Amino acid sequence: MPRSFCTLAPILMVNVFITIDTELWPFAEDWPVTPLDRRSLDLSREVQNYFYGVTASGEFGVRYQLHTFSKMDLKATFFVEALSAGVIGGDHVRSLVRTIQDASQEVQLQVHTEWLGDVDAPGLTRQFRQNLREFPLEEQTKLVAHGLENLREAGARDLVAMRAGNFGGDLNTLRAAKANDLRIDSSHNVAYIGQACNLPSLGMLLRPALIEGVVEIPVSFFSDYPAHFRIVQLCACSFAEIREALNWAWRDKWQTFVIVMHSFELLKHHSNGSRRPLPHPLHVQRFTRLCQFLSQNRDKFQTMHFRDFIPSIASVEPMPRWLRARFRDTLHRYGEQALGRAL
Repeated sequence: MPRSFCTLAPILMVNVFITIDTELWPFAEDWPVTPLDRRSLDLSREVQNYFYGVTASGEFGVRYQLHTFSKMDLKATFFVEALSAGVIGGDHVRSLVRTIQDASQEVQLQVHTEWLGDVDAPGLTRQFRQNLREFPLEEQTKLVAHGLENLREAGARDLVAMRAGNFGGDLNTLRAAKANDLRIDSSHNVAYIGQACNLPSLGMLLRPALIEGVVEIPVSFFSDYPAHFRIVQLCACSFAEIREALNWAWRDKWQTFVIVMHSFELLKHHSNGSRRPLPHPLHVQRFTRLCQFLSQNRDKFQTMHFRDFIPSIASVEPMPRWLRARFRDTLHRYGEQALGRAL
């Protein structure tokens, strides 16, 4: 592990971060060939789909999620993808940021470099690369700075944290965050190590650590079968698996527990422009049950915003243990997934 690796002091309750990656992608059949034409394209339909989850049965995107969090008195963080603002237009991002912050939830930065071929900004590279880690430190620093500028122009407040799109960060990403006065990163994803995420030197990280002057708060994970790890993502786990992982974290005195979901994760057909999106009943049910569980177990778990997390440095302690999921819970997920495909 890097020499700058330090651990953070334990707490009595588990700090739970519900993180929503808030992003959109154009439907391929509407996507013009030239960047100039793409920047003039109306992506309102994609905004309604990916951000707000508009269906014939009602909304199941950001506003629905915010309403549920408010009803359950939970805190959540929306990692809003910021480079796309140069393509979809500042008004859409401004409205999104206002909607989130008016509901007393926080906006933090997400950067998807796939948009770079379509963004026209002075001093910013136009070179397409899939992940932030594929750029040198100087370019990463500029990209993070531009993303922060876009969010601030949209009215975002208290920007203290970031996440690399696709979890595609490396140590330079943390250095770029530090150079832009961010104090937290949440790009470490053990299931993506060796793929998009290039942070193997941090190992099987299960707790916050001070790396390159930035507090890295890793996405939580468990082992669902030998030598395989699954992150705690709403659409990728059964509720029973998530509940057991949370209880394990509390029993083992974890400091933080990071849950991943997306603004469009409660929909079916969200990325298919030729089919109308529909609510995904299984994901909606999981989301509701997760929020109810956290609301009903406040003696063990406190949901938190990154802006409110103030770490204290402590001596090196043994790494917490990861959960080996119960076979019945994983089997239940397989059954849910099969049912979901049939619906």
